[in-house]
Amino acid sequence: MISLETQQKLLDIKEKVQISQNEMADKLNITFFPYDEKAVGENILNFKRKLEESFLRLNVNVIPYKDSLHRIRLSKVLMRVIKILLNNFLFVVESIYKTPERIFVNWGVLVNTFKRTRIKKGISVVALGENTSWNLPMDTTSSFTESSVITILDLPSNIKDDSSFYEHFDTAMGLFAYHMTNIVIAVKEDKWILYNFNASHPTYPIEDNIDKYVLKGLIPKIVAPIRPVKFDEFTVKNEVFDPMDEHHKYAVKDMLESGNLLEKSGLYPQGKKIDSLPFRNGYYRWIGKIHLDNRNGMSYGFLARQLPTVLSSLIPLEQAKGQFGEAIQPDKDYFEYEKSLYLIIDLPTGTFAMKVPEVWVLSQRSGCNKTKMDPERDLIKLGLVSGKLYLQSSKKVKLNQNYKTSFDTKLILANALGNTIIASILKHFQKDSEFAKLVESNGLAICHWHGYINEKSLPKNFLVHGNQNPNVSCSSPQSAIYALDGKLRAFIESMGGGNDFAGDIHVEPHHGTNIIFPSLQQFGEYIVNNPDTSTLGNKYLQADK
Repeated sequence: MISLETQQKLLDIKEKVQISQNEMADKLNITFFPYDEKAVGENILNFKRKLEESFLRLNVNVIPYKDSLHRIRLSKVLMRVIKILLNNFLFVVESIYKTPERIFVNWGVLVNTFKRTRIKKGISVVALGENTSWNLPMDTTSSFTESSVITILDLPSNIKDDSSFYEHFDTAMGLFAYHMTNIVIAVKEDKWILYNFNASHPTYPIEDNIDKYVLKGLIPKIVAPIRPVKFDEFTVKNEVFDPMDEHHKYAVKDMLESGNLLEKSGLYPQGKKIDSLPFRNGYYRWIGKIHLDNRNGMSYGFLARQLPTVLSSLIPLEQAKGQFGEAIQPDKDYFEYEKSLYLIIDLPTGTFAMKVPEVWVLSQRSGCNKTKMDPERDLIKLGLVSGKLYLQSSKKVKLNQNYKTSFDTKLILANALGNTIIASILKHFQKDSEFAKLVESNGLAICHWHGYINEKSLPKNFLVHGNQNPNVSCSSPQSAIYALDGKLRAFIESMGGGNDFAGDIHVEPHHGTNIIFPSLQQFGEYIVNNPDTSTLGNKYLQADK
């Protein structure tokens, strides 16, 4: 298959990404926040001991708390204070004559800035039980993006074996806000539940050797945390698009007319507003918004429409070498030629070069009502062209820092790119491929929800992949790579099997499912007409069986 380097190039992922759970364990640096044993319950202490022993067995770098700290230079503190004051002054000035694009920095940050002893960047921290305000691990971390907070708590009394998805969801969101933590581990005598922002609730037994659960379930969520694409990572196209013109209106119509069906499906719950969560004070609420890229809330699932695209021709590698010359390097499976990106791909029938097709997707802005959207204000056009991210607004929207794309933007584009690569291969080998015709003439629906498909209800000629992947967080670069790599591997392994490829189902364990369908309307009909097909939560997840 294509290399990790090439996948990152295709998806505009620049940072080093750990793909296997063992690589993640080896990369993880962790420390334990100071605690008073008399103030922490026995179940928490028992689990902490087992967790620390497991970390050591798995080659995690466990760092004594005193060694995890560093002291920030006073000059750096003063410079940060000046920047905060200047930012807030400019915010107030901008507010007089327009909606400001900069973010007002909560005054509590100034107080926290003078805490010069902090946990170093790249070290995550485990806290035990309840800590007091202004003495939470979040108050001492140096980086919200490079360090995670994991809090071990007693299992809330309202959570039972038969608790619903919504009860787990509401409980977890409240715990995240109150304890200012990225991950909650809720423990009882015989089990532990792992909550993170994936809106899932995997439940594991407490055993002497819990390594397999820590390695696959917990460590990936720490090493691959939530990381939504930021506005400045896009190239923003100057021209706007008209949702109702000939090129877009059929896709917009599908998004609108499928709304009632998809609402009936129950797979797209109402999101959470940041201001509705039980933060202890305004400072912590501000931190929560910053952690979520200054969003006002979180909604779960996405509905997107991949637009038609021109498919690429496959060129036998020896012929490509004559055509592209020194642009092809022997140790790489991609190359660039005349500002275009090309892929070299091994297939059962030989090795081929192909121009990477450009993809464009209509997606909904983060936080909007997925099943009752306003096409003039809720639609964003996402592009991936020669390994670069593009963003385009509709004619009634002005894009700025306050307008957010889906958390799963790169996952959406990874699916779209994989679809075009597969369609190009199918067109080369099967001139009458319905999937290739669909991609080229009408595009596809790309859907994600926080549940799984009953294996007894799989649509015909769909490939399933991802069940055994590490349990990473939504919006992590790993999730996009798993989508692209899994899709291509599953398709290439199926070549020659005699089945007509119709789409794929990408399972993200303890996150949800991504599915490709000819249209959103057909996806809605498939779910609603087969009520035992899927539900929110872990009911049909095969990963832990």
